[in-house]
Amino acid sequence: MIRVLCSLAVIACFASFALADIAPPPPGPGMKRVPLEHVVKLAAEIPGYKFYTYRGGVGGGESIGEELKLSKDKGVVVPSSSSPSLRTGVLAVPVKVADELKTNEKLAELTSWKNKDKLPAGVVLYSTRGTIEDLKANDPRKKVETLITISADEKEGVKFTVEAAPAEADKKSSSDASPPSSTMFAGIALAGAIMTGGLWFWRKKETA
Repeated sequence: MIRVLCSLAVIACFASFALADIAPPPPGPGMKRVPLEHVVKLAAEIPGYKFYTYRGGVGGGESIGEELKLSKDKGVVVPSSSSPSLRTGVLAVPVKVADELKTNEKLAELTSWKNKDKLPAGVVLYSTRGTIEDLKANDPRKKVETLITISADEKEGVKFTVEAAPAEADKKSSSDASPPSSTMFAGIALAGAIMTGGLWFWRKKETA
């Protein structure tokens, strides 16, 4: 009986991952689906650190990408995943630790599931989640960006701060929205001037 229950538990576990990896249902009425991008940039220069993308599955297979060239002026799009059986993200590593490990293969071992609570001091692993976003059909955006800023932290070494990028409509300044109203008032003023000029001309003609 115990063996049967254990077998069922194992099957249920793998089945949950399989079901979770199935594509989500289409967006509801009045909605549209767009890509979701994760953009990483520095809040300020952080000397003594290197940054890499990482990828790993439930059964292992962790890998480290090329070193990211990050700055505070321009963001870099990093990989993400919607599957719970696949982990993606950014790995922040002190230069000293990276130099000691020497290879990306050894660096990848730091990101394994068994070592998630045993990272060396100063090493910070941030996971990215999601590849799509559902928006209202009238939303002008063709994609959604999640901005991730990295800043120095006295306790952890670095910290990741996440904020959703504003919609394109929100990026427009109030001055961009003013032309319609200003045009309306200008039209009213012009109409008033024409009427005043017409009355003056008519009165002048009557008194002539």
